[in-house]
Parts: sequence; structure tokens; C-alpha cells
Amino acid sequence: MPLRLKSLGGRYKTLNLIEISKKSLSDNFDYFSSLNPASKVCPVLKSNAYGHGLCLIGRFVDRQLRPEFVCVDSLYEAYGLYKAGLKTKILIMGYTFPENFKFKKINFRIPLFDLETLKVLAKYQPEAKVHLKIDTGMNRLGIKENEFEVFARELKKVKHLKIEGIYSHLADADNHQSQEFSLKQIERFKKAIKFFEEKGFNFKYKHICATAGSVLFNDPVFNLTRLGIGFYGISPFPEGSALNKGLSSKISPSLRLLTHVAAIKKVKKGEEIGYNLSFKADVDMKLAILPIGYYDGIDRRFGGKGKVLIKDKLCSVIGKVCMNITMVDATKVNNLKVGEKVIIFSDSKDSPVSVKAASLSAGKSPYETLVNLSETTRRELC
Repeated sequence: MPLRLKSLGGRYKTLNLIEISKKSLSDNFDYFSSLNPASKVCPVLKSNAYGHGLCLIGRFVDRQLRPEFVCVDSLYEAYGLYKAGLKTKILIMGYTFPENFKFKKINFRIPLFDLETLKVLAKYQPEAKVHLKIDTGMNRLGIKENEFEVFARELKKVKHLKIEGIYSHLADADNHQSQEFSLKQIERFKKAIKFFEEKGFNFKYKHICATAGSVLFNDPVFNLTRLGIGFYGISPFPEGSALNKGLSSKISPSLRLLTHVAAIKKVKKGEEIGYNLSFKADVDMKLAILPIGYYDGIDRRFGGKGKVLIKDKLCSVIGKVCMNITMVDATKVNNLKVGEKVIIFSDSKDSPVSVKAASLSAGKSPYETLVNLSETTRRELC
């Protein structure tokens, strides 16, 4: 959690700040809810809520949006939300060492896809609510078709475990050219549901779609949507595709990252800049030195490629991004002063420094950019 330092006269001013729009989060949630009213939208808060802040976003979702579930990856994240006071049901989606279920009663929804976990839950968590995870072709976690018979037989032996849901995950839903593999996965998932239902299991919740799938597939069989990147206002579809254009026109990025100018340097033609003398000025320049670097989430690949906004002027990142410092060319910024606000990532979808645009310029995905934002940077809802 970020430190909350207070001076005698009030809170210290922070150099770096992540601002998150409550309106954007709410509007994005409402839009995806409208796509399939029969499917309840469940925000995914894993990986520090995609860099937005696990507990900060969790409390907002819990109190303002009141979804059926929130989704996390780990038992650790689930306990973080529990300690933050969430009342919303929490669905864990990732793997937990089975022995970690031995210590005390777990009130979270637990994924089930291996027999060792089943044995431990049967003994130590007999009243647990679980969601079976089916591997429909992604070959990550999940029960494969050739394991169904054995799994169903062992599951039948456990009388008190509550089999609440069944789910899978689409591997290629963001493919704007073909949904062939996704349709195959959906077919396999329905086959898995039928198999277990014929064995006597009943599922209250059936879910396979995340952001991209919720846009493409409106299937009445599925009644939950696990909303990840789209909740935070970013399209998972490739830039330039019709699907990306359509979705981006309906949702809004919720996050912007700000810093401030820490120093101003005048550099003469021929001087070198940064580690390994990686940049040499070919003209006289004015640099803005920013107190933010790759520890804070400014990927080193932004060096020589990335841009920031200072007083509405685009300024190029030059030299190598340092652990806590970044240098930018501010030659064109008039009347620049120490303390000037700098926009690293904008919450405007059309900005050249939006999370998606910035990520593309560095050859990385917006998922990476968001989850690599330092947990120690202050985050505020606005």
C-alpha cells in the first residue's frame, strides 16, 4: 500500500499520482451490462486491479456497482479484499497450494480443477462453494475432456461440497479476423456442462466470456461475464480493427498517470545524456527531468520511443529510462518551471499518450503497461 505521509499542515504533495475516474468505471460497467442483460458483469480485480489498485477499486465496486462477484487470481488477493471490508462475493480463479485450505474456513468461491485440491477441500472445507474450471483448448489450468469421468466419479464421493459454478476461458477471443477457435471452445464447454449435468451436478453459474467474448458472443447459456481490461476502459482488440473502433467508441479509459518536473537542464550540442551515453544532442536542447522511471512503470522500452505531455506539448523520452528518473526533450515548451505537471498516460482515448498508444509505441500490450505500475504510487478516485 502507498505510504500516507502527513505534514503538520496537511498531506504531503506527491510527485507521482494515478488518478482513476469513477464515472468511467461506472459507465464502462453499465455498457458491458447492456450487451447481455441476462449475464451479470463481474469486474476482474486481479493483478492489483490491472494496476488501478486492488483495495481502492474493490471498495468502489463493492459500494457503488454491487456486482454478483468480483474476480481475483489468488487467495492472497481475496484476503486483501476481505480485509478491506468487501461484502461482494469473491471468486478466486487461479491456483492455490491445496495445503493452504487446511487452516481455517474459506468463504471465497474456489476454483476446482485438480484432484489433490478436491481431497483437501473435502476434508477441511466441506461446505466450500466451488466453480469447476474446464480446459477447452487453451491448455492452461482446467479439467481436460479425457479427465471428466475420473473427476466426476471423485466429485460424487464428496457429499457436502457445493458445486456452484462451471467456467472456462477463451484463448483467441480478441482475434478480429476469425472467431473459429472461440466457437470451438464454446462448443466444448457446452459439451462439458452437459456431461457433468448428466452426472447429476447442477450449476448456478456458467461463464466463459471476458471482455472480448462479451462483445462477440451473446449466448443465453452463460450468465456471468468476467470483465477485465474493458472495465478499465481499454479495448482488447487490435488497433485499426473494426471491433476495436466500435468498442473504443463506447468505453473510456479510467486511469491517468501524472508526474511533475523535478529539474530543467540546458544541454549543448554534442553533450551525451543518460546511462551508457545512449543519447547525444545534435542541437542545443532543454531537458525536463522527471522523478519517475521503470520502477514506477515507465518501461525501459519507452527510451527513445515514448512521449509525454507538458503544457499540451508532446515531449520525447530521450536516453535510457532510469529506475526512478526519466529525461524528456522539453525544448518546445515555453516558460517551463520546476513543479510543472506532466501527463505520462492520459485518460483520453484519442491522446497520443493514452495507455494503448503509449504501449504500442514501445512494442508492448496495454495489459503489461497497466499491471507494471508500481503499487507504491498514490492512487486516487476522482
